[in-house]
Amino acid sequence: MLVGILKPFKNMHYSTLDVYKKILEYNGIDYIDLDINSDSFWTEIKKLNLFLARIGHYDNDLALAAQIIPIINLFLNIPCLPDYNTVWHYDDKVKQYYLLKSMGFPVIDSYIFWDKIEALNWAKNAEYPVVFKLKGGAGSANVKLIKSYKQAKSLIKKSFGRGIHPYFFDLPGKFKAFNYNRRTIIRYFLRPIYYKLTYKATPFPNYHRHKNYVYFQRFLPDNKYDTRVWIIGNRAYAFKRFVRKNDFRASGSNNYDMDRESLDKKMIEMAFEISEKLHFQSMNYDFIYDENQNPVLAEISYASGDYPDFSNGYWDKNLIWHSGHYFPEYFELVDALKMPELKLPPIEIDSPYKKAKMLNI
Repeated sequence: MLVGILKPFKNMHYSTLDVYKKILEYNGIDYIDLDINSDSFWTEIKKLNLFLARIGHYDNDLALAAQIIPIINLFLNIPCLPDYNTVWHYDDKVKQYYLLKSMGFPVIDSYIFWDKIEALNWAKNAEYPVVFKLKGGAGSANVKLIKSYKQAKSLIKKSFGRGIHPYFFDLPGKFKAFNYNRRTIIRYFLRPIYYKLTYKATPFPNYHRHKNYVYFQRFLPDNKYDTRVWIIGNRAYAFKRFVRKNDFRASGSNNYDMDRESLDKKMIEMAFEISEKLHFQSMNYDFIYDENQNPVLAEISYASGDYPDFSNGYWDKNLIWHSGHYFPEYFELVDALKMPELKLPPIEIDSPYKKAKMLNI
C-alpha cells in the first residue's frame, strides 16, 4: 500500500495534509511526497494505490487539479482523494449551479450571463436586491448584495471590461466578512507586500481577475442562518451558521450552533441523495429556506474546515446518530483506501472553529 501526497505550491501549508499523514503513520501505511515539477512525477504516480491532494481556493491549485486529476483518476485509473467527480467543480459556483440545476436539485435561482448586452438587459428589469458573486472564494469574501440597477450595471461593465480582482473586490464587505478582526485585516493588507519582498514578483500570484461573465443570485430574505451539511460517504454532520450582525452572509461568521435536535433533517436527507447520485466522496452543502420555507441550496464545496463537534459523532443514512470520537480526514481515508479497519489516533481540538491538532503519538 502506497499513498502519494501532492506537495503544495511554494511555502503553502495545509494542515489537513498533516492530519492525513498522522493517520497514515499511525496505521503503518507508507506515503511519499510528490512534486509536480519533478521529472519522476508520472513514474511515481503509477506506483500508487491512492493519490492524495489538498486543493485550495488559489488559482494555481485549481488549475493544477484541472490538469492532472482527470488524467490520474480517469485515464490511469488510480484512486484519488479528491476524485474527479468530487473536485471538477470545486470553487466554481457557476459550474455548481449548472450541475445542480440540470440534475433537478433545489438550488437558488441564479442568473448567469456570458454576454454584456444580455446582462445589462436583464439588470434593467431585475427585482432588487439580488446577490452578486464571483464564482470563486470562501468565507463570504466575494459575495455582495446589489440593491439597484446602477450597482449591477457598474459590476457588469467592470466584468466585461478590465475584470474584477477578487483581492480588492468590495473591501468594506471583506472587513465585515473578517468579522472586523484587526489582526486578520492587517495581515490581509500586508500579504501583498510580503509576496513582493519575498518572491520579487507580482504581489498577487494566486489571484486572477474575473472577466467576461456575471453571476447574480436571487436574494432570499429573513434567513437568520444557513445550515451546513457535510456528507462523507454514508456519514453526515450538520450545524447552523448564523449571519453576521447587519448582514445577510453566514459563511465565515464563526457564529454557529451545534444543537443536533434543532436541525432540519430534510436537508440532511437531501444532501445524502445528492452525494449518492453525483458520486461525491466528501461534500459540504449550504442550505437556506425559500419564501415557502422549503430548503434550497446556496453553494457546495468539497473542502471545509474541521469543526469541534464533528469528532463527537455522525448520522448514518437512516439518520441514526452514532456517538464517538471521529475526524473528517479519517473517514475520507477509510473510504478512499477501502479500509474500514483503519485506526484513528487521539485528537486534540486546537480551536472551536479552525483546524484541529493531532496529539503527538
